[in-house]
Amino acid sequence: MSDDAPGSNHDKHAPSAGAAHADDPGRRRFLKIATCALGGGMGAVVAVPAVRYLLFPMGRKVVLSGGEPIDVCALDQLVVGAPPVRVPVIARSVRDAWSTVTDVPLGAAWLRRTADDKVEALSSICPHLGCAVALDAAGQAFQCPCHDSSFKIDGARESGPAERGLDPLAVEVVDGRVRVTWVQYRQGGTDREPV
Repeated sequence: MSDDAPGSNHDKHAPSAGAAHADDPGRRRFLKIATCALGGGMGAVVAVPAVRYLLFPMGRKVVLSGGEPIDVCALDQLVVGAPPVRVPVIARSVRDAWSTVTDVPLGAAWLRRTADDKVEALSSICPHLGCAVALDAAGQAFQCPCHDSSFKIDGARESGPAERGLDPLAVEVVDGRVRVTWVQYRQGGTDREPV
């Protein structure tokens, strides 16, 4: 019988071509690296969106409130030369990172119409310690009931512990509506610093 016959002893003891490749250290190393890379890629596909979801608000402006003009009243509610009118400043919605709240009161403003198309707005917050200022009975000056600071009708400081006048607010008239941009300033001091 020939050694090359299909049933010979020679075929049983000789290493096959497949067995030689399985013991190859280069191939084994490649398979390990490929398996790790594939697993790492699948993990990244899951992890990246999860991390982005959890860290979404970081580094972004996500709180929306009084930084934009807010509609407070109709222009025809203000009379030229009349005493100032106190109006609430209410944000239609305030959004933070994950929720939205509607009709949020931010504060109040004193509006005074000085000409047909000109309106001035002052914050109703005393710059001394944050108390609400009121218009005196004659309608000619603002008074802080907490520490007796007094302010002229245009907001300039008259007397008392407040170191500056009432804080002005940006105001615009659009289509017969008065819109105020609400800004909360730091209390105390002569400088106006938004909080």
